[in-house]
Amino acid sequence: MKKLAIVLIVLGVLLAIALAAGWWLDRTARQLAEAEASKRILEVLPGTGKATVTIDGFPFLFNVLVSGEVERLHVDLQDIRQAGIEVESISLVVDALRIDRDLLIDQQKLAITGIERAEVVGRVTGAAVSKVVGETISFDGNVAHVNAQGLQLDATLEVSKRTVRVQLSSKDLPPELARQYLGKALVFTLPTEQVLPCEPKLAVVDSRLELRCGVTELPEAVKKAIGQR
Repeated sequence: MKKLAIVLIVLGVLLAIALAAGWWLDRTARQLAEAEASKRILEVLPGTGKATVTIDGFPFLFNVLVSGEVERLHVDLQDIRQAGIEVESISLVVDALRIDRDLLIDQQKLAITGIERAEVVGRVTGAAVSKVVGETISFDGNVAHVNAQGLQLDATLEVSKRTVRVQLSSKDLPPELARQYLGKALVFTLPTEQVLPCEPKLAVVDSRLELRCGVTELPEAVKKAIGQR
C-alpha cells in the first residue's frame, strides 16, 4: 500500500509538471502568434500608430492543431492616419477563425480559411473631423455640434458610399448662419476598406463619433498580416 501511495504521488507530480509545461508552452505559442500578427499589421498599415492582437481560447495549440479553429481574435489599432480622416482607434473582434490545419502541420504555414463573424468599431474625435471639414466640430456626450460665430449648433451625421456629411439642424438657426451653412458641404471620407471593411452605422457615444458594422470576412490588412486563402 505504501509503494502504491508513492507511485500515485510520483504520477501526480509528473502530471502537474506536464500540465505546467503544457500551460507554459501554450502561453508562449499564443504570445508569439500575437506579437508576430501585431508586427505584420503595422507593416501592411504603415500609417497606424499601434497594433495589438489578442487571442482568446485555452488551450490555444490544442484548438488549432486538433479542431483547426481559434475561438476569438481581438485586433486593436490606434492612431490610424490614412487618406480621408484620422481615426483614434479601430477595434476588430473576430469569432471562430477557421485555420487550414493540414497546411499548418505539413508546411508550417498559417492560412485562414474563413470566419464566423467579425464586429468592427471605430472611434473618431471632433478635432479630427474639424481638421478635414474646415469648421469646428465637437462631440459632447451623445450629441454632435458645429461651433460657429460663438454659437453651438446641433448637427447630424449621415453616411453614404463611405462619405460622411455633417448637417446643421435648421431649427432656430439665425438667418445669416442659415444662408452660410445650410448649403455648405461639410463632408469627409471614411478610412479605406483595409481597416474599415464595411459601411458603418454612425452614433455619437462618449464624446466620440462611433463607426460600427459587422462582416463575415476579414479586413484586407488583417488577411495580409495573418494569412488567408
